Amino acid sequence: MKEILEKKLESNEHYSTEQINWLLDHIGDPDPIIRDQLVYASFCHLFLDEIISKDQAQQLFEQSQQRQLLSQDSLTRSFASLLYALIIAIDEDHPHYQNFLTNSQLQILFEQALDIFTFENDWRGYDENLGWIHAGAHGADFLLAATCHQAFPADKFEQAWQALIDCCLKQNSTFSAGEETRLAQIPVYLILNQKVSASTLATWMEQLDVPNQEPVEYFRWLNIQRFLSSIYFQLKSHQALAPEVEQAIEKQIRLY
Repeated sequence: MKEILEKKLESNEHYSTEQINWLLDHIGDPDPIIRDQLVYASFCHLFLDEIISKDQAQQLFEQSQQRQLLSQDSLTRSFASLLYALIIAIDEDHPHYQNFLTNSQLQILFEQALDIFTFENDWRGYDENLGWIHAGAHGADFLLAATCHQAFPADKFEQAWQALIDCCLKQNSTFSAGEETRLAQIPVYLILNQKVSASTLATWMEQLDVPNQEPVEYFRWLNIQRFLSSIYFQLKSHQALAPEVEQAIEKQIRLY
C-alpha cells in the first residue's frame, strides 16, 4: 500500500475507501517518513488538488471522528490536529469543498479545538527517533483554523484566549520548538480579521497574573513572556499593533 500511495502523490488518480482508511490508520505512524511525507502529504494532496469528492471528504471526516483520533497516542493526536486544521480551512476557503461540513460537525470541531490543550501532556517538539511530534504547535494550528472560520462563535473567543494561556502555564519547562509563535498567531489573526478589538485583547492581557518565584513557575512565566512578545512582533509586522495592546504587553513584561 505504501508504494501505491507514494505513486499517487505524483498523479491525480482517484483514491479508494481502502486507501483513505490506510491513511487514517497511519496518521500517527512512528516512522516520520510515512507520517509526514506520505500520510499528511496525501491528505493535503487529496484536498488541495481536489482529488477527493465531497462525499468522500464527508466519509473521511466521519471515519476520523469514529476513530477518536484525538484520544489516541501522542503522534496520532498531534497529526489529527493537523488534519482537522486542514479540513476546517478547506471548508472555509476552498471553492470545491466550501461548506461541505454541516454546522453540527463544525461545532464538534470547534469544541475539540478549544479543548485540544486540556488533555495534552506530551509537549516534545522534535524527537531524534520519531521526528516532529509538535503537539503544541499542531494544536495551535487546529485552534487557529477554528477561530478563523466564519462559523466560530464570537462568544468563545475569550475561551480560545484562555486555552492559549493554559497551554503556556501547563509546561514544566520552556517551549523548545517555536510553539509560542504558533500560539500567538491565534490572537494576531483575531485582530487582523477584526473578530476581536484591540481593547478587548489588551484587557485580556492586563488580567494576566503569573507567579515566577519557583523554578517551574519561572519557566511558565517565560513561556507567557515569549507568547506576548510574539504577539507584539507579529502585529507590528502587519502594522496592526494598537497602542493599547502595545502598552498591555509592555506592562506585563515590565512587571518582572
